[in-house]
Formats: sequence, structure tokens, C-alpha cells
Amino acid sequence: MNQEKTNFTEQAVNKFIEFVLSRFIDAERLQVRIKSNLKQLKRGELDALTIQMSNFLMQPNLRIAEFQLDIGASAVNMQRVIHRKIELLHPSEGKLKIIISEEQLAAVLNSELTNSFSDKQDEIQFQQVSCDLRTEGAIAFHFNWLLAGKIKSGTCITSPKIESNSNEIVLIKQNVVGQEPPTDLVDYAIAKVTDILSLNDLGHRGTTFNIQQIQIAAGKVTVEADANIEQFPSG
Repeated sequence: MNQEKTNFTEQAVNKFIEFVLSRFIDAERLQVRIKSNLKQLKRGELDALTIQMSNFLMQPNLRIAEFQLDIGASAVNMQRVIHRKIELLHPSEGKLKIIISEEQLAAVLNSELTNSFSDKQDEIQFQQVSCDLRTEGAIAFHFNWLLAGKIKSGTCITSPKIESNSNEIVLIKQNVVGQEPPTDLVDYAIAKVTDILSLNDLGHRGTTFNIQQIQIAAGKVTVEADANIEQFPSG
């Protein structure tokens, strides 16, 4: 009977946390799983907490395919929960895994580059960029742009590398195929993707990361990191 009560209570807490998170998180699917017992739950203590999301809006114009955050032993302020806020009583350790498709990277780059480099007054006008996440681990940016009214195209191929301090992923230029894309376009794309893969936006929400691994398969990139969670986003 106690196990049945615990399971029922866990499910109720799962749904409640999902409800609280859904107030300020935009995702196609949001699922929460906790592991605890009745006595621990009354004190707000959790053995484990997992948050999974798909098609999560990580930042403006960027949705990511998959997001999973696994948090170890933690404790939440039950008084705050009553007021629909999730507040950790002490920092907790966890692991994060995100998966982003090449189409999702291209969508955010096209949106931002269009806003920044499409002025008809400029000599060079941005037209379009696509991303190619290759099985050998490279990230290629295919650019189309207008120069003096003529359409030009070229590809910059980069290779991702985790910095020695594990706090950032950098993209190293390898070579160019076709015409050399304008430096401003290339630098902007590299800086933006570096920011995304380094989890900088998520790090501004009360969590710090040490990146452990980056994997590139055909059409998608996976980043895995250790996480120190000081607080949940408050919306």
C-alpha cells in the first residue's frame, strides 16, 4: 500500500512540476519524472529528477529537437511550491543532453542574418544559409549572397572542439569550397553556433555547465554536459 501511495504521489508531483514549468517553457512535449518516497516528499527531498522536452524553444528563433536534464539528490522549498514556484534549497548536480538538427540551426541563422545583412544599401546582401552536419564530425555552412547584384555561393567548413576548460565549444575553420563567403557572414554564423553549442543561453538561467562531449551524426549534433544547478528559471 505504501508503494502504491508513493507511486501515486510521485505521479501527482510529476504533473504539478510539469504544470509549473509549462508556464514559462515553450515546448511541444514536456515530461517530468521524480524518484522519492512519502517521507522525503513531505520534506521536499528528491532522490532524482528528470526533465525531458522535445521541440523546446531554447532561445528566440531556435527550437531544439531534444532536451534532457537529469538531476541527482535535491531538495525544493515546499512553501514555494504551494505558490507555483520551484526553488532549490541547495545547489544540485546533474547531466544535460541536447540534440539539435541542421534544419533548426539553419532556421535561427537565416532569421538573424537576414535581419543583420539584408540592407539593400550594402554592397553585400545576405540571401540564405544552410547547415550540413556531416558524419565525419564537420559543420559546413553553405552561403548564398548578392554582390553587386549578382548571386554568389560558397561553403565554409568548420570543425568543433571543446575548449580545455570544458566551458565552451569553438568552431575551427578548415577550408572553403567554391567562392569564399564574406567574412562578416562567416564570423556571425560561427559565433552564433558557438554560443548555442556552448549552452550559453541556458547558463544564464541559474545553471553552469562543463561540456563533456559533442557528437555529430548525419543531420544532427548532440552535446552532453555536467551541470551545476543553483536555481530553476522563475519565468
